[in-house]
Amino acid sequence: MMCLPLLATAQTKVKETDVPKSVLLALEKTYDSYKVKTWYQAPGQYIAEFVTDGQHGRCYFTAGGDWQYSSFPVDLSECPTMMNTYFVNNYPGYRIRSTEYIEEMSGDNYYRLVIVKKGIGSADCELIFDTRGKLQRSTAPDPDVVKKDYYTHANPEDVTTDEETSKTKKSDKKRPKPVEDVPEVEAFTPSEAIAANFAKRYPATRLSAGPDWYERDNGECVAYYANNQKNKFEAVYSMTDEKLIKTGKVLDKDRYKSAIIKYLNEKFKGEKYKVEKMVVYEFDSKYRGADGKKPKPYTYVVVSQKASGHTLKYTRMEFDNAGKFTGLLAQPLDERDVQ
Repeated sequence: MMCLPLLATAQTKVKETDVPKSVLLALEKTYDSYKVKTWYQAPGQYIAEFVTDGQHGRCYFTAGGDWQYSSFPVDLSECPTMMNTYFVNNYPGYRIRSTEYIEEMSGDNYYRLVIVKKGIGSADCELIFDTRGKLQRSTAPDPDVVKKDYYTHANPEDVTTDEETSKTKKSDKKRPKPVEDVPEVEAFTPSEAIAANFAKRYPATRLSAGPDWYERDNGECVAYYANNQKNKFEAVYSMTDEKLIKTGKVLDKDRYKSAIIKYLNEKFKGEKYKVEKMVVYEFDSKYRGADGKKPKPYTYVVVSQKASGHTLKYTRMEFDNAGKFTGLLAQPLDERDVQ
């Protein structure tokens, strides 16, 4: 596997007539059908921003015309569950900056996850997974160190010295009830264009609460708000295009979809569970997916179950518009989502 640069080198847009024929021929040999949107030149490289089989990506070539690799941005939901679970379980306090599927000259195909610790001035880290979702290589800190550091900062009262520990009386039978760990969330402010778009669609006079803005992975942000009828909604925007992607309506308990409840009753048969959240997402009329079509509505569901002690275990699922199960999610959508 190649070591791909985490930081993009300087790239200059060029005309196709300025691209060497050897590079153009190499692209023809690499992909049977494609459409180049833009050509770029970087030191020792030519880069084609192109579309093949409905997928948008970038193809990298040496100045001599040798294909190096191609990268295709993918949604986290399209990646192997094992990969998503590894990130969630090992890097608390981190967020995903980008997710890509890489095709290399050597024939190796894999997923590339770029993560960064939440906060200012943190450096990007790279996680490489094979097509099954198994970690192959990483430039990120050791997971055990990350988890220990995260827990220490989130629970400073639990950090005691050896001397303090030795003074603890064995006869102390009363223990304080555990306090729910609610990590501090950095305030997020959307761009002026996104804020203006939201204000135009949902004037303050029509809202009873919000908007409360949060950043999501893969370049999205969301506004949580409620209308004058106290109905709760979520407006999800693309921070790249600064346009509305979809709107989610949080359903009241008496509005839960019967097909989904039937599925949950069968899945958790004999077990106690609670539906914490059921949101129906509908895409904006102008939004189009990678295939050029408007995606169909779907439903996001969070189910909780009692785990050891006072903790809860959450299961996050998605269903299509007919209430058919389509997949699991390994992590919350953002900091405000059910933790």
